[in-house]
Amino acid sequence: MSSEDELRKVYTERILDLDEEAHGKLAADEAMLSMMMGEGYRDPNYPKQIADPEFSDVAEIFNQWALSPPPKKYPGKTSGRVLSSYNEMDLPPFNVLPNKEARGLRQLNSPGKPVSGLSSRVRGLYYPTTWKSTPDRVEYRGSGEDLANYIKHEFTHRVDFRSGYRQQLGKRLRDFVPKNNYWHMYPLYADFNAKPLGEILAHSYAHKLSGGSLEDEEFKKVIKDRLENFTWKDPDKVIQDTVTFAPLLVADFEQYLREQEEENPTQLSRLVEIENELD
Repeated sequence: MSSEDELRKVYTERILDLDEEAHGKLAADEAMLSMMMGEGYRDPNYPKQIADPEFSDVAEIFNQWALSPPPKKYPGKTSGRVLSSYNEMDLPPFNVLPNKEARGLRQLNSPGKPVSGLSSRVRGLYYPTTWKSTPDRVEYRGSGEDLANYIKHEFTHRVDFRSGYRQQLGKRLRDFVPKNNYWHMYPLYADFNAKPLGEILAHSYAHKLSGGSLEDEEFKKVIKDRLENFTWKDPDKVIQDTVTFAPLLVADFEQYLREQEEENPTQLSRLVEIENELD
């Protein structure tokens, strides 16, 4: 077996050992124990809080949508923070190994799919339930301020999807977007534009949850950089209109979560989830 194969095998086995100990079925069991102790129905692999009430009026609702575990019947795989290669997994530094093939593993930052889709360039992912082999989980890697931002970003995707906002957004756009704005002109294409819309919301809300203003230049630059990854007929108008649109989108997202809480309280939803787990 080559040095590369050996290292990949060791790394994957260590990740799967953690998976066996702390993910999947056990995550759901621990979440129910947490609920019984009054700490909320929360996946133990995730942070205790994503949204801070200091920066969001719907922080409690957001956190309840964000942090409950996937159903017990789903495969565990890794969720939460994925450890990074040799620094955190106690593997030998690749750049001091004598084998040239092993030196090529410097970018090995996760054991690969289906365990993890993270890499040196991909620091955070949300897997919605529509992806058959990787249901309803968030994973991320890194440290410091960047990691905190990845976490807020990916959990915004999770709340967007789990709460049903993504599916309802196309019907809501014309109610809050100015008539001459790109996003008012194309509500029928909301499904087609679901990916950029989801990214705009995730970037905007993560910035807000970090205490940033949606009017500051740093935020506008991030939005511009993100939208340049997509193809537009009139990119300048889309970028300018999105800067105007983003605060309105965040406000509507929060309003939607309030509406959902009145119609179907998340606490009751979690209790139904628990009852289903016990069946």
